Amino acid sequence: MKTLVNIFDPAEPLAAYLFLKEYYEEGNRILFVSAHDQRTSVAPYAALLRLPDADIRTITFKRSAETYIYEHICRRLSGALSRNEDYWVNLAGGTRYTVLAVQRVFARFGARFFYVQTRENLVVSSVFDDSIYDNDDVVTPIRYRMTLAEYFTLHGLRHDINGRNHKPRRTEAEAQRIFDCFRRRNLSEEAFEAINLLRLNYRGMRRPVTLDEIHGGGRGRRQAITGVRTLLHQFGFVSQKPDMLLPEEVDYLTGGWFEEYVFYLILRQVRPQQIALSVRIARPGTEHNNELDVVFIKANTLFVVECKTGIQTDHIFNEVVYKCTALNEMLLGPSSHSYIFTLKNDRDGRLSRVASSMGITLCDKGVLADKNRIASVCHRMVQISNERD
Repeated sequence: MKTLVNIFDPAEPLAAYLFLKEYYEEGNRILFVSAHDQRTSVAPYAALLRLPDADIRTITFKRSAETYIYEHICRRLSGALSRNEDYWVNLAGGTRYTVLAVQRVFARFGARFFYVQTRENLVVSSVFDDSIYDNDDVVTPIRYRMTLAEYFTLHGLRHDINGRNHKPRRTEAEAQRIFDCFRRRNLSEEAFEAINLLRLNYRGMRRPVTLDEIHGGGRGRRQAITGVRTLLHQFGFVSQKPDMLLPEEVDYLTGGWFEEYVFYLILRQVRPQQIALSVRIARPGTEHNNELDVVFIKANTLFVVECKTGIQTDHIFNEVVYKCTALNEMLLGPSSHSYIFTLKNDRDGRLSRVASSMGITLCDKGVLADKNRIASVCHRMVQISNERD
């Protein structure tokens, strides 16, 4: 009976999951070695693999001494194993101390050993013997490709990836046309003011609004936006209903177009397995939702892009950086990579340095407007993912 063994690591569940997806076959058993009683934390594995909880067994170190005294760890493991099982052990995960004990004990039971290297998208199969010159280590590319839903579920997150439309509402040509207005500085001051006033007065509304109402101030004593028609003309924007803007069109004009521009850019140059707009994620049991502007996955590597048409102050920029950092550290895990795309010019490189110090890549207007520079950013994303044909 084959048993797939993982050292449970709540901070990085990806290695264990990919190991199971690569080698699990119907009828296999699954065993987790855990430093603590974390039965609920292995539940996502059962759900994603569509297995009953009873098919996933854990060896838990319940006493504190069992987590840091080598002999105690070995005794606990030895007493729970059977010589009638064929153990395939993934040594990626847990503390180095635990890994040493796991390798030592399972070797006595004739186990096969593997190491899942998530960043390289590889599995190494190793033979621990006295010979180090027979080249019997086998390196195999990971074939399985995760979806966004799998990634979020594996990290214990609620998400709406399957419940809402996360695709662009308008064409790439439309987003490109608006981007070109900013790149060429073709927008008048009147149009810029209209964007800001639309964002302040009408973004998030649930009802359609007429252009006459927007122009005159409308209901609720909102500020009159006399340049709204100028904005639509300079954007070359045609609304679905004549002389009226739907709520989603207001969102598009006040920044949604930029998210769609980035979506199309990534889709074309990075070619991810899956990409989505405006995905909401949250920890179960909490009401606070985090919205990811553009999120995509390529070769089991998650990328998140925060899109900001403008960043008015250093305080606002720092808030965006801290949000991205918190998402990585608290929710998305070390296998995720964060970017900020903005139409603000970072002429002295100061904002880039601040973002980089927090592990985030900033792409300002200068990068986005230069085909070679943005192509280099996208090529680097492909390199990070280690996609293998």
